[in-house]
Amino acid sequence: MSRNNSDSEERLSIVRSPQERKEILRKIINQAESLQDIISDNTIQNLEVCMNETDTIISETTLDEKLRNQDEVLMDSEMMSISSNVLKQCTRRLTSYACSYNHVEFAQKLVQHLRQQSNVESETPDWSLLEKKAIKCFKRTPHYSTLSGTLTPLEKKEINKKKSVVRDVQAQIKKPENIVTVDREEDGLERTVKMKQFITKYHKTYRKPLDFFKLVLHPSDFGKTIENILQISFLVRDGRVKITKDTSGILVVQPCTKDMMTQMTAGKNPNIQNVIYLNMEQWKMLKDTYRLERPMIDYDI
Repeated sequence: MSRNNSDSEERLSIVRSPQERKEILRKIINQAESLQDIISDNTIQNLEVCMNETDTIISETTLDEKLRNQDEVLMDSEMMSISSNVLKQCTRRLTSYACSYNHVEFAQKLVQHLRQQSNVESETPDWSLLEKKAIKCFKRTPHYSTLSGTLTPLEKKEINKKKSVVRDVQAQIKKPENIVTVDREEDGLERTVKMKQFITKYHKTYRKPLDFFKLVLHPSDFGKTIENILQISFLVRDGRVKITKDTSGILVVQPCTKDMMTQMTAGKNPNIQNVIYLNMEQWKMLKDTYRLERPMIDYDI
């Protein structure tokens, strides 16, 4: 109990009055302002002493005193502003020192230092004196070997060449007849003709090409979707329709004009038959994209 009482009495003796604190703060501020004019090697240390003394005095001020008398708070703020200016001055001075580096002057001093270290007078400095110090600045790449000796070559195996087999001459592929008339009894030709009529009618009605996938897609039958793609390929082969891309990059189908058909017949603009690849997963993705409840063209109707 006696020790605690002595500590409290010592703290009370340290506490200063508001007037005393203000006078000490004014002296510290004057000292800090003088540091702005003369920047030296001890400037940072002197500034640190001023900041520590300011913190000590501010810690003695209670919250109630700060609310009643704000002069000390303002003086603390002024001290922070001055310390910031001093640090800026130190930074500018350090930058000016860094920019004053002269590589020619450094080289001359280095040569002079080597000549003083060397016992032999010579016009050419002995650079080997810097070898030990210079080697420490570079990382050495470790040297190692992955093979301790040569490998024994493997025995060559005899390769039996396959005898060439003469293949039979493939049978000539006969090109299907072009679609000329509608009065055909073949089921495939009837579907192709129906597809051509549907594309022509759509183009005359809406005056725009038809979305390729929207035309061939059957929402409930993957096989019929493939059949529709084949029918379109036959029409492209015979020059009845053409497939292009619109401004959005979507495949569209439209009927060929008479001039285009004439050029194809004359061989100026030949058509190439090609079938687009479509698997079950891609068909399901197209169904989710277009969300068709019924096909655009149904051969069963």
